[in-house]
This record gives sequence, C-alpha cells and structure tokens, in this order.
Amino acid sequence: MLLAVTGVLWAWGVDRVDAVGKVISVVAALLGLPPLVVTAFRMRWGTPGPGSVSLGEAADMLAEAARRQWEAEARVRRLNDPYPLPVAWEAADPESTEEWTLLRAAAEQAPGGPSNDPSRWADGPEGLSGSGNDIEEVFLQRIPTRRLVVLGEPGAGKTMLLIRLLLALLSPAHREPGGPLPFLFPLASFDPTRQDLRAWMTHQLIQEYPMLGSPAAGISAGSGLRDDSLARTLIDNGFVIPLFDGLDELPRAVRPHALQSVNEAFPAQHPLVLSSRAAEYGQALAPARNATVVRLNGVAGIVLRPLNATVATAYLSRDAGEGTGRNAGRWSRTANALQDDPGSPLAQALSTPLGLFLARTIYNPRPGESTAEIPHPDDLLNIDRSSRAAVEHHLFRAFLPAAYRPHPSHPCPWSLEQAERYLAFLARHLENTLAGSPHIAWWQVSASFPTRHLILALGFGGLLTSLLASLLLGWPVLGGGLLVVALLCAGATAGAMFTPVHEHSGPNIRVGWLPNIFVIAGAGSGLVAGLVLGLPFGLRNAVTTAVGAALVGGLAGGLSAGVPTTSAALSPHDLLAVDRRVFIGLWITGSLAAGSVIGLGTRWQLGVLCGLAFGTFLATGGAVWWRYATAHMLLAARRRLPWRLMRFLADAHVRRGVLRRVGTVYQFRHLTLQRHLARRDDS
Repeated sequence: MLLAVTGVLWAWGVDRVDAVGKVISVVAALLGLPPLVVTAFRMRWGTPGPGSVSLGEAADMLAEAARRQWEAEARVRRLNDPYPLPVAWEAADPESTEEWTLLRAAAEQAPGGPSNDPSRWADGPEGLSGSGNDIEEVFLQRIPTRRLVVLGEPGAGKTMLLIRLLLALLSPAHREPGGPLPFLFPLASFDPTRQDLRAWMTHQLIQEYPMLGSPAAGISAGSGLRDDSLARTLIDNGFVIPLFDGLDELPRAVRPHALQSVNEAFPAQHPLVLSSRAAEYGQALAPARNATVVRLNGVAGIVLRPLNATVATAYLSRDAGEGTGRNAGRWSRTANALQDDPGSPLAQALSTPLGLFLARTIYNPRPGESTAEIPHPDDLLNIDRSSRAAVEHHLFRAFLPAAYRPHPSHPCPWSLEQAERYLAFLARHLENTLAGSPHIAWWQVSASFPTRHLILALGFGGLLTSLLASLLLGWPVLGGGLLVVALLCAGATAGAMFTPVHEHSGPNIRVGWLPNIFVIAGAGSGLVAGLVLGLPFGLRNAVTTAVGAALVGGLAGGLSAGVPTTSAALSPHDLLAVDRRVFIGLWITGSLAAGSVIGLGTRWQLGVLCGLAFGTFLATGGAVWWRYATAHMLLAARRRLPWRLMRFLADAHVRRGVLRRVGTVYQFRHLTLQRHLARRDDS
C-alpha cells in the first residue's frame, strides 16, 4: 500500500522526497489504526477470535497435551523403571480431616446428588488404605466428596503419587471426551496474602499452555467477567481438578491462608487433592495458640508409609540387573544387614523413594556402564551410620559425583567441579535471593542483580564497543557512539521503571492491544513531543510529526507483548525463545515506527537516535529476555553459571536426574537436595 501511495504521489507531481516521506508517514500511521481498534474492542468485550474453541474442545486439547507431557516426565524420572514402587498408605489422623459422617452427608446433599456410586464408598477412614494403583479407586470411588489430602515425610513419594493419579485420571478409562481433567499446581509460587487462588491458577495454566490465554467461545459482551480467557473459564466451570502439590513449601505463616483460599475458591463438592508433609500440615491447622483453626472442607486424608527393608532391597537389586544373569549378589550384604536390623538408620534412610533414588544413582550401573567404574553398595556398611541424618548426608554428597560420572554413551560437556559449582549457586540463589522458592526459572536469574546494575552493565558494554569502533574508524565516532549508548541506557531505564514486566512476574502471557490510561498518556505525550520537534521546521512539519508521534505513543501505551498461542505445553527453552523474539520484534517495530515519524518530520539523524531510544524503551518494558541475557553474561563471566545455561539445565533434567521439570520451570529433584547444595561450600 505504501508503494501504491508513493506511485500516485509521484504521478501527481509531488517530486520532493521530504514531502513524499511526510505524507507516507501519516498514511502508514493511519493504516495501523483499524486493526488496533478491532483488536482493542475484541479483547475488551471478550469477542472470540478466529482461533477460539469451545470449553470441551479446550479441555480435550489440554488433556492430551498434559498426558504427553507427564508421560515424558515419568520416563525421565524413571517412575516405572524397573517397575513402579509399591508405595503404601493408611488413613490419616482424624483430627486433620473431616468426620466421615459429614463427608457422606456433604456428598449426598450436593446439587445433583453424589458424583460417584454411594455403594462403593468406604465405610470409614480405615477403608482408604492401599498401595500403588489403588490411588485411583481411593480418589474416584472410596471418598464420597473426591477431596483428598496426601501426607508424608520428606521424600516419601507424595509428588510421585500425584503424578500417578494425574496420569490415571487422564487415561481414556477414566476421562470421557469433554470432561474435567486434573492439573498439577506446585504451590511454592502462590502467595495467598496477595493473590487470588483462581487468578493464580489461571496464570499457571496460561504460562504453561499459551493457547488457554485466548478468549473463550460464547463469552458475550457485558458478561462482567474480569478474565475471559479459556483457562479462567475452564476453572470457573469446573473443568479443572486441581492437584495442589507442596503446601509445606510455602512459608509457615501463610499456610493457613492458603487452606482458607482453597476453601473460598472451591466448594466442598469440588474434587481436589492437596499434598504436604505431615508435620507442616498439622502446624497449618493449628498455627498458634488461640488462633482460629483452618480446616480444609470436605477432605479425607491418607499418610504414606515407609518402605520396608525387603521392598527396598528387592527394588535396588532388580534395578542393578539381578535376575537377568548380571551383578548377582551385588546388594546381598547390604540386604542382609537391613534384614537383621530393619530399624537401623541405614534402613530408615532407604525407606523412602528419595533414598532409593539416591542409592540407585550412586551404586547401580546405568545402561552401557560397567560396574567396575562405580562404587559398590558394600560401601554403605562402612560409612557413618550413627543416625539417619548421617546416612542421608553421605547419599547427598555422593549423588552429584555419581550423576556426573563419565558415561560411554552420553559424555558430559561439564566437569564434576563445574556442575557442582553451578548447581550450588542455583541452590543458593533459590534459598537466599528468592526466599526458598523451588522454581529455577530463567527469567529470575536477573534477580541476582538490581536493575540499575544490569543497565550499567549494558552501558559499559556499549562504551567498550564505542571505543573499539573509534579505534578502527576514527575518534570522531566516539562521540556518536557515546550518544547512542546514553540513549539506549535511558530507554532501558524508562522501560524498566514504567512497565510491569520484571523478573518476578515473568514473561507476558497474552498478546494484544488493550485500552487503558497509558494509551491516553502515550498519545498526549507523543502529540506534545511532535509539536515541539516539528515547529522549528514549519507548521506543516509540526502537524505531520505530532500526528505520527501521537499514534506511536498511543500504540506503545496499549501494547501488551506476549507468547503466541499453541496447543502444546511450552518448555523453559521454548518460553525463552518466544520472549527473545518478542524483545527483538518490539525493538525493531518501535525503532522503525518512531524513527520514521520523527526522522521524516525533522532530520534523519534525529530520527535514528529517537528510534533507537523508543525501541529500547518498548522492548525492555515488554519482554524480560534482556534482563536474563545481561545477568547470565555477568554470572557466566564470574564462573557462577555456564555459558549455555539452558543446555546445562536440560542435561541436568534429562540425563543426570538432578532436576525435574514442572511446566516452564525446573526444580531440584527434591527440596532437601536444594537445601543441601545451598549449604555446600564452593571450596
């Protein structure tokens, strides 16, 4: 269209380049108005876009994506290798759950009647005992309200049991097309004193599955919904069965508030699961003397039992290859010691799935690995076994050397010393900088530095580049380089100060242009700036520049950058790539828009400088990639992190088993491992 306008103007005899440029700049700005207005009204009133889907279709797509994701995660965690651990449980303390008669009454009086067959309900809490795959029947049939609290000691397998339940509920045997589906919500990032639970759940869903950020079909104008996204609509219409994992990972003071948030967000008839360490859950129910007791409404409870010595040694022996002609008797001496003293500290340390995972990693060969290259299980009989803590300390210390030992099929690009240093820094970053958060999120790496330090680092890098350019091209280049660097730093400072995107909020999750007060402010500022810049060159130039600048300012004020929609779950690397593309796109768009308007209205040199500054402002405010990239380079230069951080994290997850992936973030395999590494001395 711009080429057509140029041809028509040339045919009319408008042969002055500056006149043609001014007209084109105004026409280009005007051409951008209709789609912006349409987008604004569509998103404001909740009108579905062309790609909108119904709630049932969205639930089916989410269920398929979640099933694939968690099946892959189960393979990485080796939950079924060599076979699923037969984790057993029994009924929880009655004081931590609802009375059974009240559970039955609540289910019978629910609107529409009970959600399951009353004839299959357990006669009492004692009927909830079971092991392994019994968790499906316990949740779906034996509990009248389908509301369950899973308790256990550290490393007892609570998350593993929730993943097993999630995969069972997603299987075609239990889920009908268009029906509700489970979703795992790690509670560590939830702040019940500042966040609404459903809004937080919506953010978690959209961050992991961006397609759920699109408007839901059938949401009409004036519906009054504050959030018309598919994610929020699925939650509000009962399509999501929340599995809340890790109440104990919240600060002690806010755990009662978290329980109250669950009570307020979901009625007693809505199915859900919550996991926690037993002691921490008891503290949440009775937070302090004379404090109000907050009990989760309508829940039954189970407590995971420790694995006995026979089960533990049989699992370790089978994992080592015994029974297939290999490594016969490798665990025999240790097994005999455990059988002779089943209450010993060693037996206690190996009574949890976490302890078995550490032991198998240290003492059992991986496929293609020779037993001559790894420690022997008999070493466990020669260590300090005075207490369970001493045995667990040994296992944690030996875990990283085992995870990063050389493997013939999967050579590691990092040495053990490097891996230990990087992981210890990440653990201390989580414990000290992020107040004990378990989430290793790439966008939170920059929290190690104040924003001003990141901007100073960018300025210092620009200064060095300017000095190098001046040596190669002549010293007069230095002045222009310093001016450009100053403008870029000023734009980054403004973007960091006046936009809500920072390392704690994470990448934006919706794309669009939304009308708000900043649209008016941006348009007004652009109008004033355009008049001031254009008046020295004549009234006509002033009007041209003012109109273009007002349009660009209004665009910037309402722009919300984010990730594109997709039906697949995003990985941390995917989300980083998307945010990087958003940054580059915003920077190029802002630079060209502001530069062309100001440059054609005044002088091209001024347009280039203003375009760079405005593009930097827009990009630094709309994406967090620049924060991550700057902080990552600083930390890598100090040898705190590897230069290829995302590759290192993926390797630690898939190959080493040190990390686990939860949506778009990584976590240490267990919170105890994170705290052990955080206390580790780099020396």
